[in-house]
Amino acid sequence: MNKAALGVIAVSLSALLASCGSSGGNAEAQGRILDLSTEYTTSTSPTVQYAGCDRVNGATTGRANSTQVKVEFSAVGSVQSIQVSLAGTSDDKADPNFTTTIQAANLKKNAAGNYEVLFDANSATGALLPAAIIVEPVVQPVKPVTATKPVGGSFYALVKVNTTSSSFTLTSKFLRSIPVFEECTIQTAQPLSR
Repeated sequence: MNKAALGVIAVSLSALLASCGSSGGNAEAQGRILDLSTEYTTSTSPTVQYAGCDRVNGATTGRANSTQVKVEFSAVGSVQSIQVSLAGTSDDKADPNFTTTIQAANLKKNAAGNYEVLFDANSATGALLPAAIIVEPVVQPVKPVTATKPVGGSFYALVKVNTTSSSFTLTSKFLRSIPVFEECTIQTAQPLSR
């Protein structure tokens, strides 16, 4: 294959990724959302299905109305700050109560060299997207749950990357959306029967 054809394929793949929304950029920076997950899963086979839970039975003290959300993304270039929001799939609007801005100097990287933002969402208000956010909470282990009473919606992440002269927004909508349930029960290991 000649170099011109490879260049066209590379540009086409970049355009395809950008059209899916998980990656984007401008003249100063580029970025891509790599994953969106929570501390709760309703299934691990054939793929992991994460969940958001308004009430959690069997949770540790103080976490009965909390779901930890993790957004993992990469960004290079002249990034000044990022704004992370969660948006509901029912109206595709970012929840203003579930949005935070982080300066580039305060972004944390994981072992793979990607940025991670953790939210501890408190759903005590009963809203689809909780009205409280705590940045940099204690990392919660992933726990399997039995989820009941779906609220009929799900959420995805938006990452607005601010550079010195402009900004661009990345979305995980076509990468992964996470369904929300009214109630989840943490599954505990059963003892082996004899």
